[in-house]
Amino acid sequence: MKNNIILIFFAVSLSSIGQNMTLNQKSGLMKKGVVKNKKSVNSSSVDTLVLNRKTLITSNKITDGDGNIYTSVKIGTQEWTSENLITTKYADGTPIPNVTDSSQWGNLTTGAWSYYNNNSQNDSTYGKLYNWHAASDLRNVCPTGWHVPTDAEWTLLNDYLAVNGHRGMEGTTLKSTSGWSRNNGTDDYGWFGLPGGYRNNDGVFYFIANVGSWWSSSEGKTNNSWYRLLNYNNDKVYRNSFSMRNGFSVRCLRN
Repeated sequence: MKNNIILIFFAVSLSSIGQNMTLNQKSGLMKKGVVKNKKSVNSSSVDTLVLNRKTLITSNKITDGDGNIYTSVKIGTQEWTSENLITTKYADGTPIPNVTDSSQWGNLTTGAWSYYNNNSQNDSTYGKLYNWHAASDLRNVCPTGWHVPTDAEWTLLNDYLAVNGHRGMEGTTLKSTSGWSRNNGTDDYGWFGLPGGYRNNDGVFYFIANVGSWWSSSEGKTNNSWYRLLNYNNDKVYRNSFSMRNGFSVRCLRN
C-alpha cells in the first residue's frame, strides 16, 4: 500500500509522476526518488507529500518548448506556474535568440532572452530574463495552454491577496522564504517569488537577490509595457511600465 509522507510546506500529487522525472528543486523532489531528510524514498511508494496548506499541482504536465516541466499553484480562481520560465523556444518550437551583447540587446525589436549576467549558473535558480517582445510574441513563450498574464490578470492576483488577509503585504506573501538579500517572504501560496534581478534596456544587469520583476503581456506607454516587481525592502507588489527592451522574468497563467 502506498503511504503519505508528512513534511512542511505544500502538497504534491504524485499520481501521474514517473520515478525518473525531475520536478521542482524547492519541493525536495530529486531525480529517481523523493528526498526526505537526505534519505531517498522511491516515488512509486508515495501518493502525496503533504507540506502545510500550499498545494503544488503536478497531475497535468506543464511542458515548455524545450521539454522542461513545471509545477503550478492555484490562487483564487487563477492557476500560476510556480517557477520562472526557462525555455529557449516558443511553444511552436521556434528558437528564441540568446543575446549577450549589451548594445545589441538595447536595439532589439524582436524577442530575445539572456541569463542574468550572461551566466548560465543563474538559470536553475532564477530562470531566464526575456524582453517584452518575447513575452508578447504570438507564438507564445509559455507552454501550450498557458499564457503570459495581462496587466488585468496581475491586478486580479493582487486584489485576491488583499481581500484574503494580506492587504499591504501582497509582495511578502508571494516572496520565497529564502534567497533574498534581506526580508525574505512568507510564500503563503507556494508562488515562490525569487529575486532574479533584471536586464536594463542598455543591456546592463541589476539587483539580483534584491528585486524580482515579471512581465505582463499588456502594453503601457509608448514603447513601454506593464510589469510587476517585488523588492527586498517593501511588502507590496509594485505595478509599473518600463521599456519593452528590458529583460524580466516570466510567469505563466493557465488559459
